[in-house]
Amino acid sequence: MKELIDQIDSIFALWQKGECPGGQVTVKKGGKVIYDRCFGYANLEHGIPIHETTRFHVASVSKQVTVLSALLLCEDGKLKLDEDIRAYVPDLIHFEEPVTVRDLMNNVSGIRDQWELLMLRGVRIDDTITMEDLKTAISMQRALNFEPKSEYLYSNSNFTLLAEMVERLSGKSLNEFATERIFKPLGMDHTCVKEHFSQIIPEKAYSYDDNGEGKFCYHVINFAAYGATSLHTTSHDLIRLLDHYRNPSVCSKETVALMKTTPVLADGSKSIYGGGLMVGSYKGHSYFEHGGVDAAYRAHVMCFDQDDLEIAIVCNTQNTIPGWAARKIADLVLQLPETAS
Repeated sequence: MKELIDQIDSIFALWQKGECPGGQVTVKKGGKVIYDRCFGYANLEHGIPIHETTRFHVASVSKQVTVLSALLLCEDGKLKLDEDIRAYVPDLIHFEEPVTVRDLMNNVSGIRDQWELLMLRGVRIDDTITMEDLKTAISMQRALNFEPKSEYLYSNSNFTLLAEMVERLSGKSLNEFATERIFKPLGMDHTCVKEHFSQIIPEKAYSYDDNGEGKFCYHVINFAAYGATSLHTTSHDLIRLLDHYRNPSVCSKETVALMKTTPVLADGSKSIYGGGLMVGSYKGHSYFEHGGVDAAYRAHVMCFDQDDLEIAIVCNTQNTIPGWAARKIADLVLQLPETAS
C-alpha cells in the first residue's frame, strides 16, 4: 500500500514544491478510502494551507447537481422530461424548434452557449456577470445551432435553464433546494452553490495561475452564474455524491440510471453525455465522470462502477490536469496496461 501511495503522490509533485497552490485528492476502492491527501495552500497571501474542509469552486462538476435537482422534481411530478421547455420558461424561449427538458440535460438541445453569446456582445468573462445577464443572452436567440437531438454539443446554457426551472417550480433557490434534497441527506456538509459574486464562502480556496516558472498570480472569478457552474465543495463530499450514484438514497435507481444514459443521435451514433455525466470506457473499463474548469480552478470526479473505484480531485491551480491525474490513478489502482487494449 505504501508503494501505491507514493506512486499517487508523484502524480501531484507540482503541488508539493514549497508554498504553492494545490488541492484535495480522495480515492475509494472496494468501499474503503485508500488515498486521501491535501496538498498546498488555499490562500498564498496569508499562508493558509489546504485542509480536508477547504472548499473549492468545481466549475462544470456542478452540472450533475443541477440535473439531479431537476430529476428530483420529475420524481415529485412537477417536471416532465419530454415536455417542451416553453412550458416552464416561456419568456426565455424565442426560437421555433421544440426543445425538451431531456435535451437540456443530455446537451443535445442545439441552444448556443451562454459564454459565447456574451463574448459576442463584448462582455468579458471576468466581468460581474449575473444570472439575469445569462438569461437575457439566452432569450435573445432566434435560432439553434442544429436540430435538437441531432448532435451533441456542450452548452452551459442548458444548465442555466435547468436551474431556472428548478427555482420556478420549487419556489426555492437552487442552493436551498439542493441543500435540502441532496447535500444534507448525503452528509455533504461542506457543499453549497454560490449564488452571488460577492457571497462569502467559508474556508474557500483562492484560485492561482501558475506561470510554469514557480510564480503564481491570483485569478479572480467575478461572475454570479450557477446551474452550469459555481458549486463549492470538497473531495470528501464529492465522494459522497459518487457513493450515492452507486447506492441511491435521495432518489430512485431509475433516476440515477437516467443520468448515466446517453442518447442516440440522428446519425445513429451514441452520444458521450448523459444527464450531467459523461460516460465512456478506459482501457476496457467502463466509467462515468465529469470535469470542471473555471479561472485556475480544476476539478474531476470519476467512477469505475464495475471496479468499485471512485476518484475525486479538486484544486486551485491549473498546472496538473485532474482528468489526466484520475486516469493515472486508475492505471495504478487497477493495474492497467500503459497503452489502451
